[in-house]
Amino acid sequence: MISHQPVVATFNVRFWYLGRLALACAPQNVPRSASLALLMLCALATFCSLGCASSNNSKNSNTTTSHASTPYSLAVTPIYPVNTPGSTIQSTATASFSGVSSPPPLPITVTEDVTNRAAWGSSVPNVAMVSAAGLVTALATGETTIQASFDGVQGKTILIVADSSSFTPDANMNISRNFQSATLLNNGQVLIAGGGNNIPINGPLSSAELYDSIAKTFTATGNMTIPRLYATATLLSNGMVLIAGGIGGMNFSSTFATAELYNPAQGTFALTGSMSVARSNHTATVLNDGKVLIAGGDGSGGAAFSGLSSAEIYDPATGTFSVTGSMNDARQGQTATLLNNGTVLIAGGINSNPVPSAELYDPVTGTFTVTGSMTVARWGYTATLLNNGMVLVVGGESDNQGLATAELYDPSTGMFTLTGTAGPKLVGLFTPTATLLGSGEVLIAGGKSEPNPFATAVAYLYDPITGMFSIAGVLNTARNDQTATRLRDGTVLIAGGSNGSTNLTVASSERYLPSTSTPPGLLSIAVTPAAPTIAVNAAQAFVATGTFSDGSTQQLASVIWSSSNQSVASISSDISSEGAASGIAAGTTTITATAGSVNGSTTLTVR
Repeated sequence: MISHQPVVATFNVRFWYLGRLALACAPQNVPRSASLALLMLCALATFCSLGCASSNNSKNSNTTTSHASTPYSLAVTPIYPVNTPGSTIQSTATASFSGVSSPPPLPITVTEDVTNRAAWGSSVPNVAMVSAAGLVTALATGETTIQASFDGVQGKTILIVADSSSFTPDANMNISRNFQSATLLNNGQVLIAGGGNNIPINGPLSSAELYDSIAKTFTATGNMTIPRLYATATLLSNGMVLIAGGIGGMNFSSTFATAELYNPAQGTFALTGSMSVARSNHTATVLNDGKVLIAGGDGSGGAAFSGLSSAEIYDPATGTFSVTGSMNDARQGQTATLLNNGTVLIAGGINSNPVPSAELYDPVTGTFTVTGSMTVARWGYTATLLNNGMVLVVGGESDNQGLATAELYDPSTGMFTLTGTAGPKLVGLFTPTATLLGSGEVLIAGGKSEPNPFATAVAYLYDPITGMFSIAGVLNTARNDQTATRLRDGTVLIAGGSNGSTNLTVASSERYLPSTSTPPGLLSIAVTPAAPTIAVNAAQAFVATGTFSDGSTQQLASVIWSSSNQSVASISSDISSEGAASGIAAGTTTITATAGSVNGSTTLTVR
């Protein structure tokens, strides 16, 4: 056995206790995905307190420690680092030994920095090389495993080297926030509303602001009627935004049933009808008839991550909610995706534990029916409708571990299957964003690279043709719980979130610049229905069908919609209601669907 002074051992005992204490001091009514920043702040304050007391007491301490000569594990940090070519990062190897502290004899874990004594290596030297002292130099874009060996024990981490040129810094919001909503309005601006500001210091927000993609500025607009966190924001066919539910109040003690409408013409929020049940962390999906399906969520203020099975329908024409059929499984934090056949896929979420099941809502019958389950239970993940009609599921969390897997839901079979198993290994992504690009690819950005408790700066592209992921680049700011909105020019606005190094909210934004906005082989686009006529204030759903060079066709979810005369009719390109048009005044307008250099159009008459 080897004897040591008690400093390292004491720190580890405290750190273990600190983690337990941090969990205990977290308010039970804060949803799990919102509580990490709170835990870190609580932990920091507690550790400082413990550390100061220990510093004074250790002067007179006679405690000694001893440990085995051979370590039982070796940890390489930082976990999942992301670098740009030419940059360096210092890796650290920390060995853990089984030990004893006395008096009295207590089993402990003793850690020791063995960075300068470990043997280092890189699995792909062309991507990055590592010195004998653990200094890593990034050479070229790609992915490599940084390995350390010490006394027969090995440790490793994945290093991602990516180019940052695809992401360009943009304007700062007026206030830093995370868990906010972001909605692309029919005028091309982006409405940012609510969220949290350095929770629990400043709490939920009622403020809102508008991003102008031409001026590249954020300007304040009217405030919501109450501060809301974990509310949904849905663009209606009439151009207004429905904000529903959420949590707020002192210590997040209130879950809301209220809803409000944002009027872009007036820049104000006003109350509309209330939901039948208070809920947060739920889903809101615009159906083909313009009504909105509200499903699931948390009605208990975050207690035990319990979910709701109830669902209801919001009718923009009457401004009221009405109860519809209930889901087969209660859940919150799930995803809801409108499929090409008009049904809604509800999948995953959490109800005390993560849920693997999925079900389909039929607007005609108002009922939910069970469909195939996901390959693994997950929540805090993304779900994206692809041009081929399938739904891509990426990341999330299960059993307190970030998931590095992706799967596809095929509506024709009702089954989920794994995808993206070849190519670079995904880091465990919890609460990333997913954005369908004009090319038909999906941009996956940010999130927590668990078990690393902080945000990641890595971004991936999923190619539905090859079924593979590639590294898209590096965000200028590592962030999670941010928003990502595809703008009318095809770029993606990424705003706010929690910063990777501090876990505090950030005000910064940046844009992703795709290399193309046209799906490979796309020849033409047909817009249907052809030349429809609607009444003033009536809604019309349009579909863009692309014809490809191999003769195949796809219902394109990736197009940008526009109206040549917005005083006659407006049309949505927001992910919540793509292709939904609304008659404003009598006249005619040309409705156009654009995918990069290819477009198609039809005439809409309003009477």
